[in-house]
Amino acid sequence: MTAVARYALADYLRSQRFVAPLVVLLGFLAVLHAFPGSVVSGYGASAAALVPIGVWLTLGLHNAEDPLQTEVTIANAGGRRRVVIGKTCAALAAVLALAAVALVWPLVSAGRPYPPADLAAGLLAHLTCGVTGVALGTCCARPLIRRQGHAFATALLLSLVALVSRPLSPANRTIRLMSAAPPRPSAAELLLLAAWALVLLAVLAPLSSWAGQRRR
Repeated sequence: MTAVARYALADYLRSQRFVAPLVVLLGFLAVLHAFPGSVVSGYGASAAALVPIGVWLTLGLHNAEDPLQTEVTIANAGGRRRVVIGKTCAALAAVLALAAVALVWPLVSAGRPYPPADLAAGLLAHLTCGVTGVALGTCCARPLIRRQGHAFATALLLSLVALVSRPLSPANRTIRLMSAAPPRPSAAELLLLAAWALVLLAVLAPLSSWAGQRRR
């Protein structure tokens, strides 16, 4: 699966599909941090943006290959499950890279350090929202949703649900905690939400592989 992840990430970079979500994130960060403010609430806003951007990026990575080439990759990798999980790991690496950009941006723009506890809260918030975006994006890729327009619309709808659904989404709870700062959210609660997002990803990725096999 590591080889599949490396191959999928290299193929995604060659396709240049990463440019659009990256530009959107950079533009959002430039506006968000144009004026000084609470770094914790700012991290909450950029973490929220990482949900739809993570879904978008994940969908583009999973669908970077055409269907015929995907079947060749599945045959070489030894099964659809390996390919889905490998591509999901590649998407997770790409989203974490975007999260790193979002974390560093206010430090550079403000020109001063922030308390380590604020940075830790921002890291956990971006991890939770980024992983949630990857989990949802994996559910919209081919062959589950074959038409690109339908897949993108479904991905956008799932992003909105993740942002507004209180009982189901770890992203929603994380964003509300960060936006309410001060006081800073507790590390224990943020860790639990990040673990919740990772469990969601661990469930949805194999489920998407199984459903995709039946959908063929």
